[in-house]
Amino acid sequence: MGSATTSRRRRVAALVLACAFARPLLAGGTPLRVASLNLTADELLVEMLPPERLVAVTRWADDADMSNVAGRVPASAVRLPRADLERLIALRPDLVVVSEYTDADFLRLLEKSGLRHHRMGGLDTLTGIRVAIVDLGRAVGTPEASARLTTRFDDVLAELAGRLEGAKRPRVLYWADPHTAGGGTAIGSLVEAAGATNVGRELGLRGIVPIAGEKAFAADPDVVLVTHGSGASTALRRHPLLSRTRAVREGRVVEIPNHLLVALSDRAADAAWWLASRLHPARVPEAAPPPKLP
Repeated sequence: MGSATTSRRRRVAALVLACAFARPLLAGGTPLRVASLNLTADELLVEMLPPERLVAVTRWADDADMSNVAGRVPASAVRLPRADLERLIALRPDLVVVSEYTDADFLRLLEKSGLRHHRMGGLDTLTGIRVAIVDLGRAVGTPEASARLTTRFDDVLAELAGRLEGAKRPRVLYWADPHTAGGGTAIGSLVEAAGATNVGRELGLRGIVPIAGEKAFAADPDVVLVTHGSGASTALRRHPLLSRTRAVREGRVVEIPNHLLVALSDRAADAAWWLASRLHPARVPEAAPPPKLP
C-alpha cells in the first residue's frame, strides 16, 4: 500500500511540474484550457466558451435528467466521473472551475497542486447565482457571453415578477422523502421566486433537512413540490400522514423535472418560470419568454 501511494504521489508531482510548461494563457492572462468540476459550471461554460477551450466536464453534463445542456457538450471535452486530481493535472488546464459544494479534501489537494482554480459561490439564491455567472465570465475571459446570459436571466425574472404582482402566494412544501428545503437553499429561493411561500422556511428550518411526517402534516401546505421520477410522489400518496394532507387529497402535488430543480445556472430563471406556471396558471403561461433581440 505504501509503495503504491508513493508511486502515485510521484506521478502527480511529475504532472504538476509538467503543468509549469503547459501552453501559455491567452492575452491578458485569460485561460485557454478550462476544466469544470461541477454541473453548474458545465452548463455555463458550454454557453460561454468556444468548444475547443472546454477540456473537461462532469459526467452529469450528458445526463438529460440532470443537465440543461445534455446533447450540447463538445465531444472533445473529457467526461470526468469524479474529481480525480491525477487525471485532471494530465489534462493541463489553465483554469479549473469548482464550486462551494466541491469536496473540501479535494479542494485542499487542488490548492497544493498549484493548478489555478475559480470557486463559484453564492449558489443558494437567485441573486447569488447571477453574481456567480458574472464572476465566471470574468474568470474565463468571456464577459460578453456572461452578460448575454444574465440579461435573459434578468428579463425572465422581471417579467415573472410583473405577472405575479398582487397574486396570493400559496404555501409550498418541498418534500423529498423525508427531506425538505428550509431557508438558505436554492430550492427555497426557487419556490419564492415562483410566487409562493416556502413552508420549510416558514417552519424555521435551514438547509436541506429531514422533516418529520407529523410536522409536515401539521403545516398543512397548499401545494407539495416533489421531483418528477424520484418516487417521492408515490411515497407521498402512500404515507400514512402526508397522504391525508389537504394538498395531496385535492391533487395539488407538483412534480418538477429534476434538471430544473437542480439548476444553479442561468436556467434557474426558467425553473422559476416553470414552477410559477403551475402555481399561477392564470397569470403565467407555460413557455418562458425567448431572449430579446439586441
